Amino acid sequence: MRGRFVVHVLHAGIPLAGVSVQVAGGANEKTATVFSGVTAQNGSIRVLLPPGDYWLHAELLGISAAGQCFYVGGKTSRKAKGKLKFEWGDYAPATREVAGRLVDSQPGKGANQLWNLLHRIDMPIAGATLKLHNVVSGEIFTTASDQDGAFRFDAVPSGTYALHIEGGKSDRDYDSTDLAIKVSPSANRNTLQLSRRDAGAGSCGGTYLELRDTR
Repeated sequence: MRGRFVVHVLHAGIPLAGVSVQVAGGANEKTATVFSGVTAQNGSIRVLLPPGDYWLHAELLGISAAGQCFYVGGKTSRKAKGKLKFEWGDYAPATREVAGRLVDSQPGKGANQLWNLLHRIDMPIAGATLKLHNVVSGEIFTTASDQDGAFRFDAVPSGTYALHIEGGKSDRDYDSTDLAIKVSPSANRNTLQLSRRDAGAGSCGGTYLELRDTR
């Protein structure tokens, strides 16, 4: 990369304002932040950096748009890039309706540990707050899960949304969750089932909800 470059973030060809862009010094994304800012109305932000290795992360409404490491040389070559372009929400799972269940998938209660892991029990997560945010129109829809963990958003227009879930209870806590969801009448999926994800076992940690493929 050139020492002075532009980050541009879009969705479906539309520039996105308010995307958080952070750059960490060194090739490891966990190192100290050396630059941070948000994209303007044209979806862009200008970055100026001295020579070195860097890690760039961009996100909007808790959903990642980019994660990329790069190098800024001491001398600018003709091949060095002056612009990074990213798409937000392009790979969002599609559904015809934004409805489904929130469940806490727990191990079975028998004496054999392996049997318990293979025979899990789905406990409903009741009273969770769910918010849908359309990043293009700015529309926001809210609902909550009932005693069976079921939820539904009525009359949601087609488009890509950030789905934020927090609160609620089974008999365990979980972290808040952010997912990109595409609403489309041609989608194969009709409902969403989100299950509490156990931390550990080689994962990166966290107990957020993840989408099950129930098509």
